[in-house]
Amino acid sequence: MFEKKLDVTIVPLYNKDMDIIIDSSCIIAVLLGEEESSKVREITKGTRLNSAACLPYEIGNSLSAAVKRHRISSDDAVLAYKEFLRIPVRLIEPDISKAVKIAAQESQYAYDAYYIACAIDMGIPLYTLDNGMIDIAEKRGVKCL
Repeated sequence: MFEKKLDVTIVPLYNKDMDIIIDSSCIIAVLLGEEESSKVREITKGTRLNSAACLPYEIGNSLSAAVKRHRISSDDAVLAYKEFLRIPVRLIEPDISKAVKIAAQESQYAYDAYYIACAIDMGIPLYTLDNGMIDIAEKRGVKCL
């Protein structure tokens, strides 16, 4: 009898050339048609989007803030959230202990540090429009787009 060899291809969970961590500032820019939306679309084209698991809550908060500032109506906020739900983003549970340490060291909110912690742990780039977050991430060796 002969042995049948299995043809097995191991696919990494994350591809450093394709995967990125994206934060809420980029998503909101696209949803609200902000000035940076074209740049966000261009940079994310052909990538797989990953984000901290807090992303849906941050999107909801940003949309409600836009309503409060009279930038959009509540109906438009609901439509924008429904559009957000159509974006294929893999949500990642951040290492909260790591994020809290980063936030404390930098006097920042933990929400920003969640994205940085995910990028560190996954070894993939971070895409944000927040210059302060870029500075903190780059100090920790995270490539930012």
